Amino acid sequence: MFKVRHNMMTSRFVMLISCVSLGACAYHPPQLDMPPGWDALGRNVATEGAVVPDSTWWTHFESEELNQLVTEAQANNHDLKAAVARILGAQANAKIASGALFPLLGGTFNANRSVRENPGLPTTRTTSYQASLQASYQVDLFGQIRNSAWAADERVEASLFAKESTAITLTSDVINAYLQVLSARERLTLADSRLKNAEEILRILELQRRVGTLSELELAQQRSALATQRASLPTLRLAEQQALNGLAVLLGRVPENFSIKGKTLADIRLPQVTAGIPSTLLFRRPDLRAAEASLKSAHYDVNAARAARFPSISLTANGGTASSAFDNLFSAGTMFYTLAGSLAQTIFAGGRLEGAQQAAQAQYRELLETYRQTVLASLRDTETALDAVYQNGQQFEYTREASTQADEAYRLAVLRYRSGIIDFQTVLNAQNAAFQAQEAVVQSELSRFTAVVGLSLALGGGWNGELPAAPLLSTVSDTN
Repeated sequence: MFKVRHNMMTSRFVMLISCVSLGACAYHPPQLDMPPGWDALGRNVATEGAVVPDSTWWTHFESEELNQLVTEAQANNHDLKAAVARILGAQANAKIASGALFPLLGGTFNANRSVRENPGLPTTRTTSYQASLQASYQVDLFGQIRNSAWAADERVEASLFAKESTAITLTSDVINAYLQVLSARERLTLADSRLKNAEEILRILELQRRVGTLSELELAQQRSALATQRASLPTLRLAEQQALNGLAVLLGRVPENFSIKGKTLADIRLPQVTAGIPSTLLFRRPDLRAAEASLKSAHYDVNAARAARFPSISLTANGGTASSAFDNLFSAGTMFYTLAGSLAQTIFAGGRLEGAQQAAQAQYRELLETYRQTVLASLRDTETALDAVYQNGQQFEYTREASTQADEAYRLAVLRYRSGIIDFQTVLNAQNAAFQAQEAVVQSELSRFTAVVGLSLALGGGWNGELPAAPLLSTVSDTN
């Protein structure tokens, strides 16, 4: 039993030595169970003529004002600028980590002058000069420094992907805020039209009351309906202003005195989008790429922590020249040098090195599960968005038909009431039904647009999958 256990431990130790001496245990992408297709596509979503979102997918709404707003947000949004600063910080840390792969070289120059006075003897003055260079280099035999540098490089990539994800989310937020403003304004226009209609009916009823052909009950009912419609206006104005304030902040502006020209959702076009196959999400979504880059970084951190438990080898060299006369400082016979090498191994550290390795392994496991969960969330988001595009499209058609029929019912109710066939309560009910149906159409239309935005976001916002270019320091150099 002991022999078997001893052999297993020996094999594991040999494998560990081999892994570390090669500089890294190879990174293997996680195994993922990606579905072959989308359920929503086979169930109810037609995609003929539709296209996957491209890098300027917001232009397919065919709104010049929206295009300008997106461009402004991408240039001035502070969250996006913060993401750029995080990239620059990650690049600086990567430079520090990779710098340890090279020798450290330093130089010194000393000049000393001493004066010695003895009673009865001449004063002695001595001057000496010395110039030297020192070099030190840690031999990365077990790959600790290399793995730390690779880990830092992966963190740079993760920050680049994260910035791309922030930009895509920002674009979708700008579009949604713009849509909400247009929807609120369209609802306000409808509410104002309904209010004028209700006021006209109230004037007719008041006239009928004065001539004695109408009861006080019917007059009170219409006054109540009119007050209810007036009460809805502040809520709609608040919704419009909240959307405008949110849009201004996304653009990096103050909300005060900010406005847009758009009036109604009818002024823009509804784009058509399809999803492709699920596996392409792994390359088209920058948040997934960022999660995997973080996972790879953690993998190299594990390798570095493992290598830190092995001996470290350092080489040092010191050379220079010394002379009592500056003119002879670099003459023959004044040169000196030393070479040294050292091997250091921590014998007892109270479990710190082992704990560091275990912490790195735990971090890797955490990021592995986070990555898998992010992939599942991306599949969920896309399935949900595909269903929303279809279901909201169906709902819009039904609500539009319902509104058409409700308007006709209201028109007929008014005619019959004037003919004395029905009572006013029937007219009032038809009026409320028509107003509610009109409101439902506008809200349903907004849902159609936001569903397309959600699908475009779930599919990666038109990102081409390439590693974004690193930003320039000047992009965040403003310290005001």
